Amino acid sequence: MFFLLLTGFSAMATVEPESNPAPAIGTENLFGKVFKEDTRRPLQNVTVTAILLNKKEKFTFTDTDGEFGIEELKPGTYKIIFEKDGYRKVVRDKVNIRTNEPIELNIEMEYLEYNLFPSPFHFFLVD
Repeated sequence: MFFLLLTGFSAMATVEPESNPAPAIGTENLFGKVFKEDTRRPLQNVTVTAILLNKKEKFTFTDTDGEFGIEELKPGTYKIIFEKDGYRKVVRDKVNIRTNEPIELNIEMEYLEYNLFPSPFHFFLVD
């Protein structure tokens, strides 16, 4: 019994996580590029989520060139959401995905500037 547990543990320790290779060019249903609005430079690590009928179908991240691709989406009308900390979320509603008809979305994301100083209203006491 002890030998079986040890062997099972050994096998589990050698399993490597499955990598998520980039889709082959031309196989994406949805692809494009994300840019910083002010500089038009590519924006890396943006989460791109495809939602069909209020159910998250697939998501991916932009690469160092701001490019993304999602393949094997079911045909239908999707909501596509682009999110990155420090940037205003971008939502594209009613994106129609059809079989063998790739859709290209090129997106600009606006950087959010945060005010680090409190408003004067923070200092009023309410009785």
